[in-house]
Amino acid sequence: GNLDFSDNPITNILCGPVSTSIRGFPSVVRGVRPAPSQYLNFQEQVPPFEEHGFSIVDFERDRIVAKLFKWDVNSQPVDAIDTLEPYYTVELDRP
Repeated sequence: GNLDFSDNPITNILCGPVSTSIRGFPSVVRGVRPAPSQYLNFQEQVPPFEEHGFSIVDFERDRIVAKLFKWDVNSQPVDAIDTLEPYYTVELDRP
């Protein structure tokens, strides 16, 4: 669009699809590797990849802390979730 947010940038975390299907990740159906959007102007922090996982986001008064985790439903037991360490953590200041 024509809106300019450069004076007050919008901060967000794009984590990918909510789930996968029997056939696997969306790129399997499309026949392409995962890639960042060509339509958004953003700073890529982690290259796209397709693995199962989840995010935990803590909303504090002065900041937001997002922790991203990998967990493979096909090779890791559910109990492994209890001891996972985040593969990426980002802390964002709240305006």
